[in-house]
Amino acid sequence: MPFKDITGKQEAAFLSSLRAGQYNLLLGAGFSMDSKNAKGTLPSGDQLLGELATATNAKKSSLQRLYQLLTPAQVKELITDRFVDSIPGDTAKLMASFLWRRVFTWNVDDVLENQYRDVRALQRAIVRHFNDVYTDSQSLEELFIIHLHGFVGAPERGYVFSRDQYVSQTTKVNAWMTVLTQRMLSEPMIIAGSTLDEVDLDYYLALRTGDSARDDRGPSILVEADDPIATMLCEKHGLLHFVGYSKDFFEYCKSILPNPPTPAELIPAAMRQLIPAGVSKSVAMSFSADFELVPGVTAPSSNSRFMYGHFPSWGDLEANRDIARSIVSEIIVDVEKRLSDPLLFARLVILPEIPGAGKSTVLRRIAFELAKRGIRTLMCSALSRIASTTSDVLDLMDEPVVIVIDNLAEQATAIPDLLDRLEKADVVFIGAERTYRMNYLKQVLAGIKYDQTEKLSMSIVEARRLIDRYADAGAIGDDSVLKRRDEFAKKIENDPIAVACCRILNDFRPLDRIVDSIVSDVSGPVLDRYLGAALAQHCFYGGVRYEILIKAFGSAGAAAQFEVNSPLPLDFYDESKQFVIPENSTLSDKILERFAGRDPDRMLATFVNLAEELGPWVNRETIIARAPEPRLSGRLFDYDAVVSKFLGSNAEKFYDDVKPSWEWNSRYWEQVALLNLARYQRSSNPGEGKEYLEDAVTHARHAVAVEHHPFPLTTLGKILLNRMMAPSEPIRDSFDEAFEKLSDAIAMEERRNRTSGQPYSVIFGGVMNYLGAGGELTHIQHNRLREILTKAESKLAGDRDLQQQITLVKEALR
Repeated sequence: MPFKDITGKQEAAFLSSLRAGQYNLLLGAGFSMDSKNAKGTLPSGDQLLGELATATNAKKSSLQRLYQLLTPAQVKELITDRFVDSIPGDTAKLMASFLWRRVFTWNVDDVLENQYRDVRALQRAIVRHFNDVYTDSQSLEELFIIHLHGFVGAPERGYVFSRDQYVSQTTKVNAWMTVLTQRMLSEPMIIAGSTLDEVDLDYYLALRTGDSARDDRGPSILVEADDPIATMLCEKHGLLHFVGYSKDFFEYCKSILPNPPTPAELIPAAMRQLIPAGVSKSVAMSFSADFELVPGVTAPSSNSRFMYGHFPSWGDLEANRDIARSIVSEIIVDVEKRLSDPLLFARLVILPEIPGAGKSTVLRRIAFELAKRGIRTLMCSALSRIASTTSDVLDLMDEPVVIVIDNLAEQATAIPDLLDRLEKADVVFIGAERTYRMNYLKQVLAGIKYDQTEKLSMSIVEARRLIDRYADAGAIGDDSVLKRRDEFAKKIENDPIAVACCRILNDFRPLDRIVDSIVSDVSGPVLDRYLGAALAQHCFYGGVRYEILIKAFGSAGAAAQFEVNSPLPLDFYDESKQFVIPENSTLSDKILERFAGRDPDRMLATFVNLAEELGPWVNRETIIARAPEPRLSGRLFDYDAVVSKFLGSNAEKFYDDVKPSWEWNSRYWEQVALLNLARYQRSSNPGEGKEYLEDAVTHARHAVAVEHHPFPLTTLGKILLNRMMAPSEPIRDSFDEAFEKLSDAIAMEERRNRTSGQPYSVIFGGVMNYLGAGGELTHIQHNRLREILTKAESKLAGDRDLQQQITLVKEALR
């Protein structure tokens, strides 16, 4: 056995993760030593030291110090030319026969890039330089190769060999280095070809321990000869020691997995059968990542976390662990009607309800029952980004399709575009969303037709059914409940169902008392992690990546927190177990509210730590790609909906504390502007209030300067219209600027083929206030306003509130 010490369980986990493409690689010079180019075999680190020492007439020192002595011409000769146009050796060929999540490399050579040019390669290589912004692969079809010390394919961008250069990179919070540090904490990692003397190895391993490593993934591995230093690193950082060299390791991988799967072969069989012939591999991978085919038949679950607050699995529904709710059959009948006559009805149905009312369970039950009836039903993940190619796949399907979307707001911006692209008529979308996000949905979906369902209030009959379910499961501790079911059913009748479930499990105590009993004896990392996960899910239904949560709030006791008997249990949102959520989101929201009032400093730290660890994952590319982290951070920074609610007077300190990491972001400045607008509106001191208002305008203008985009333009317009109505302010100047910015926002959205109700609503309200204050529109403004009114009338016909505004503005213009 080449491993120094490995259990049968660890070996099985290694094989499983290797087959699934879950491993990250961190490669050093030893990996490339059997590759060559026109100048011969690529040198080891020690050989390169000798060559640099000879060229500089210096004694053999560290690579970093010798590199500092090189002239630009010598850098080209001894580094770029020495490692370019490489012919991959056997090690690279063996490595490329497996699927990898991503590759980090200290090597500057182009061995991997040249190996993956082979048409038979399992993955498509995408090269990233250490100074590139962070992005991530869309699927396993793509393999990111991140050169941490530079790349001969881009010599003009520099190399990191000197200690000074390395310190410069780490002190400016290089995104790739930070993300690698987070992943090193817990994700399965293979370190191969390292001399164990790389300047940054200790940096990446610093926070990793046996506790931080996940035991539901393959073990992380150090590939190294039998050496006391290697042994020490493995013991200290929870790594398995593979005794040997890079080629030995990949040969071992081949011996235990001689026929690795392709990315397409990892798509679930049912989904592969669903996707029509002719769809490209990349589109198929993207579609599979975004949607789950709901099974019509499945085995009932024997163990379940559903009754403790987690959403139900298909097996839970087959076992009838949920209770019958009348709205399910009503929606099923309605959907069948829409599919049979798709041109007569709206293709989108929305179920709005308060948190904890049972939306997710009802949606999944509807999806399951539709699938049982033979209707192709797809469940959309909150983590998905619904690509523009989705319509291409759906259009090729012959039969009717139902797409179910929980937390519709996460996909709201993609829905209008998808409906516009779809040629297939018999597609119905069913979505659910919390009532407090319906205003946002109305603004984004104002240009399309949709219907809303009735509310999900729980009847006394359903309350009795709920008690019966817990009684059948042996989860009721007080026998008096069983004797007086009607009496106890009345106690929970008016509760959201998630609250009712929590009360049943806790002897029908009021929710506030349950929360007090849970948090009274919990502290430290367990509490911090829970608050972090709770805050993340409040902002983004898919939660937060495991490695971000662990880096932000520590790893001590993390594994136990995923057990059902933990006082503050966590769970995974997704099947691949990447994103963490609290087990019971209703309870977690209540705990967040409690700590916002009880321990504001802890809540502030939760916001700051989460924002700081999200920072490296967010940039303009990931925002455009609608990756989970930008969506989470966008809501996390939302002053009106989140920050003011949970931080109160600490809001300003939050924005100040994270400014160094986030001041590049226009949304950051938008929210700081809205913070100052709120302070102006609350201020009773005219002089102080005026300062707040001017700060709001300044920061909103800066947001537009950072990014000329409809969102900051709308925010600036809104704030300027508030200044317009302030005492002693020049009304025309503020209105003219606001009108220009809002008109620009509307025009930009139109060019992008998008329609949002927000800029229309703001401009119409501003016009009414301006005219009411005695202002007069210029001829150009009057004509432009007429154009905007006409567009809003047709494109936003479904927004009743906006249509009323349009009527009022038209009357005022007569």
